Amino acid sequence: MMSERLLTLREACRRLEVHPNTLRRWDREGKIRVVRTVGGGRGIPESERLMGFVKPDVSRKAVIYVRVSQKQKGGLESSMA
Repeated sequence: MMSERLLTLREACRRLEVHPNTLRRWDREGKIRVVRTVGGGRGIPESERLMGFVKPDVSRKAVIYVRVSQKQKGGLESSMA
């Protein structure tokens, strides 16, 4: 029987475009099948359905707050015109 190729944590992170801590969390939560290697590392079977995971939502909106002193206020208003 031929053993299945295991992806390293780094390889799996590159494929999924996620941080290693995200894969570690998915491992703890049982969302992804992980095989412990002899050295205690994590190996992700290549057959694991990695592409079934949704990439992080990068469409979040950001709010920017700017505080301007009274001395700077005139210059700010003129630069926005």
